[in-house]
Amino acid sequence: MRHIVVAALLCGFAYSAQVEGAALRPFLGLGYTSGGETLLPVTVSPQGSSTQYKEDISAGAGVEGRVGLSFRLSEAPVSIRASYGIHNDQANGITNERIFFRRYPVELIGYYHFTDRASVGIGVRRATRPALRLKNAQLTTTGGTKVSGVNAVVDFESSTGVVLEGEWLLTPNWGIGVRYVREHFTYDGVERVRVNADHIGVNTQWYFR
Repeated sequence: MRHIVVAALLCGFAYSAQVEGAALRPFLGLGYTSGGETLLPVTVSPQGSSTQYKEDISAGAGVEGRVGLSFRLSEAPVSIRASYGIHNDQANGITNERIFFRRYPVELIGYYHFTDRASVGIGVRRATRPALRLKNAQLTTTGGTKVSGVNAVVDFESSTGVVLEGEWLLTPNWGIGVRYVREHFTYDGVERVRVNADHIGVNTQWYFR
């Protein structure tokens, strides 16, 4: 599915670049989200300092980037937006440690435009290939033993989520938005575990043409 979406987006870029006055507009987006259950509590201890702080890895948090296409219907205040992105929550240690939860969301959202600047949308989202990865991590067991150099991958399965988003265009090409996403992930541990990944976020989009 991921390859189909990417191919469709590339075709759309080519189409919008060739057709004068086309309502199909490529865009790039960047945002930050917060929410979801904690997947792994992480405590970072800077070298030479007694201060410790938490950077817990959460199922709904992280930085999110996307590329996509927006199609505005010429005879109605309605548009459709399709995108493919990367969503990543990450914590880095001081000894090449990396712990991150990464997924690649595919979204399809329909928007109603109240004005040329304000719109509200609802759609669906599927966060493909979700995985929690540990690289050269240091973990503490329940018995208090510290284990260094841990490398592991925990694969998750995603649900089809729902996206609610409002957007305000500051210029004809630049918009800012707020969103709420309802979704969850599951993985096989000792038993089947469901993880809540509902989150809120802020984002910005740059539309070409």
